[in-house]
Amino acid sequence: MKTAMTDAQTAQRAYKDYLESRIATAHPVEIIHLLYQVAMDNLNLAITHLKSGDAFARARAVTKAELAVDELILALDHSVGANFTRTLADLYGYVLRQIVAGHARKSEEAFREALSILTTLSEGWAGVVKNVCGDRQPVSTEAPEPEIEAASVASAAPDSRYAAYSQGPATAVLSRDWSC
Repeated sequence: MKTAMTDAQTAQRAYKDYLESRIATAHPVEIIHLLYQVAMDNLNLAITHLKSGDAFARARAVTKAELAVDELILALDHSVGANFTRTLADLYGYVLRQIVAGHARKSEEAFREALSILTTLSEGWAGVVKNVCGDRQPVSTEAPEPEIEAASVASAAPDSRYAAYSQGPATAVLSRDWSC
């Protein structure tokens, strides 16, 4: 059993290292798409935890979704197309309000409204990624499934595949330059 936990931890560390490297070398449009994925995945987790009654896990998922949407807001370049970016900023603000409402009022409907908007935007952004990056393998938040007992994986990684997002960056982030 101890070997399985060590194997799970080794696999998780290797995947975390791979993901950090892949993100560091990703094109900025891929990062935006990844932020949509992180927000949507965490909203789905929040809905799951809302149904199960796990308030702490729901709060973690909500926080991660909010942080991803905050990064999307920060990525907007208002000097390029001011009207469009202002509209998008307003839409992101609405999504954040729905996430907060979903958490505060325990409203699956509010979570689903935010998820619906993010899904629509993500689908559109996927086309941008394809046009800009071509057939390049996209960055994914999905961890490969190691061939280990599920119980040992759960004990080794209690915060699931998003554990890497709950920790701070390995190096200081001085700016958020999302330009191409």
